[in-house]
Amino acid sequence: MLNLAVLQFRPVLGRVEENLRRVMEMLMSVKDGSLVALPEMWQCGFDYERLDRHADATGEVLEELKKVSAEKGLTLIGTYPTKKEKGIYNSAIILERGQIRGFRHKIKLFPLYEEPRHFLPGAENPVFELSGLKVGILICFELRFPEISQSLREAELLVVPSMWGEGRKEHLRILSRARAIENQCFLMLSSAWGEVGGERFAGCSGIYGPWGEVLAFSEKGDSLIQVEVDLEEVERVRRLIPVQL
Repeated sequence: MLNLAVLQFRPVLGRVEENLRRVMEMLMSVKDGSLVALPEMWQCGFDYERLDRHADATGEVLEELKKVSAEKGLTLIGTYPTKKEKGIYNSAIILERGQIRGFRHKIKLFPLYEEPRHFLPGAENPVFELSGLKVGILICFELRFPEISQSLREAELLVVPSMWGEGRKEHLRILSRARAIENQCFLMLSSAWGEVGGERFAGCSGIYGPWGEVLAFSEKGDSLIQVEVDLEEVERVRRLIPVQL
């Protein structure tokens, strides 16, 4: 059995310390040993005017998260601005028990939020093995691309950090269940909610089973949802309906 936890909150644009403090407070209520999904770009939002500065701060943010990850035995997955030689990426980073275990950069950048102007696109999309669990990551807009989720068909769990627009929230509900059904796996999605920097975000964070059933859901408001799941359910569903031949 594994406890899955999803944090949903409203980040304050550009306020890294305030957002980090809020996340640390919420993590105190997470069951020890859990795998936790955080929203996309939660430390600063899409604050493009100060993006370079926020990317420089990512290392300090991760150091603070490493402490709580180690103390509570948590695995944390969210996205952050990261600076490389060629530019800045929107990067999913995995912290497991106080250590960075993997990362990957967002491949499909969302044009409505002008991401292609400010981030470089990633290329690789691996399946990560975390304490024997196979985990794939989709970052927000990538949820719309079934070919990306299908490239992760070995994964037993898909984690989706998001800042999904409120006007498209019904798409988010449907796509989350569809990807869980198609891949016959658990899926956990963490999204920001409310107004952030003049944009309104959907919330609608959730945890879904390999049948596409809704195990936990939060439409709006700062919230923590947690569900204990039996990972053997993935294999049972895949044996019953063998679509991954």
